[in-house]
Amino acid sequence: MKKFKYKGYDENSVAQVGTLEAETYAEAYAVLQYQGVKVVSLAPERVGILKLAEDFFIKLKLGGRWTSVFFRELSVMLGVMTLHDSLQTLARAAEGHISEKILKELVATVEGGETFSAALRRYEIIFGGDSIQSVEIGETSGRLQEVTTRLAEQLERSYSTNRKVRSAMYYPFVVLLAAAVAAVVMINITLPVFESFYGAAGNKLPLITTIFLAGGRFLSEHLFLISVIILAAIILIFLAYREIEAFKFFCDTLKLKVKILREIELRNLFSRLGFLLESGVTLDAAISLSAASSSNLQMQKLLEKIKSSVEAGEQFGATLKRVLKDLSPLYLGLIVTGEASGNIVEMLRQCESMADFEIEETLRALPAKAEVYGTLTAGVIVGALVFSIILPILNMTDLL
Repeated sequence: MKKFKYKGYDENSVAQVGTLEAETYAEAYAVLQYQGVKVVSLAPERVGILKLAEDFFIKLKLGGRWTSVFFRELSVMLGVMTLHDSLQTLARAAEGHISEKILKELVATVEGGETFSAALRRYEIIFGGDSIQSVEIGETSGRLQEVTTRLAEQLERSYSTNRKVRSAMYYPFVVLLAAAVAAVVMINITLPVFESFYGAAGNKLPLITTIFLAGGRFLSEHLFLISVIILAAIILIFLAYREIEAFKFFCDTLKLKVKILREIELRNLFSRLGFLLESGVTLDAAISLSAASSSNLQMQKLLEKIKSSVEAGEQFGATLKRVLKDLSPLYLGLIVTGEASGNIVEMLRQCESMADFEIEETLRALPAKAEVYGTLTAGVIVGALVFSIILPILNMTDLL
């Protein structure tokens, strides 16, 4: 028997988290459905390093745009054919591609009587828990085509955001790399010449030159050990983030302090809430579903507080103001207006557009900031190295 970790909610929108034993993924999912649990995420309790590496490799090979293209093509096909026929068509078109295996398994799972969302959960690392939950809502409400269209748009925006962030980091990365290469050349080729000269004269090198020489020698002698320690530290941090809830909560709290990450989380929240309310879900249930869909533990905790207050009769806007202390007054104003006018879905759409605008503005400024900070950092490194070379030259006059 295998153990599976699950996260979901019951018919009263109460969060359900735990583990269960089952022979297969399908059996675990069926047990939860029988117990009345709407599954948000379901995965083996322990995933080995090899499985993680395999999933990561598949995701890397597919590329960042594959999921958005998949949902875009699926939404078009659902307008003229059934889900099963649409998946079969996509699987045939993907022959020879790395996605062929995934699509064929989706077809087989749907043919076996499972829901489309249950089929997608087999590849949750690729499709994402929030996307799968949206598909489940679309299946339940009979609006799967509309859901896949919205998912395609949302995933395209996320991909565009990630690309712009990576592009902004290229320049400072290249500058810092050039500075690092210059540092290695100077420390290993130029500075030892001064060390020999000063040693022959019986004098000591300037302190800054001595520090750079000692640092360069230490790195050269222990390069392999340092590389192993850095790699081990990265792996440990990754595993701690994945397995230790307290550490993940701490990291997620820090994420919400970064403006662009906070705005992305808010954009996803407004989009999710708007869609759920438009689908006929009650506000407290929509908040609960949004909390379960978020991968940020701090956001989950805040949304659970908001849900409890809304259930107790407090206005949604007032609760947001009290719980999300950093929330922009512009968002609050729109939400309060939407509550008062009975058109909160449209106001949430406006909030989503505003969050999009804030993200774009931050991304526009990011390349310039990255260039400034990258250049300054490289300048400090190279300046210190140049100073460590010039100072011994200037002191040579006292030795001659």
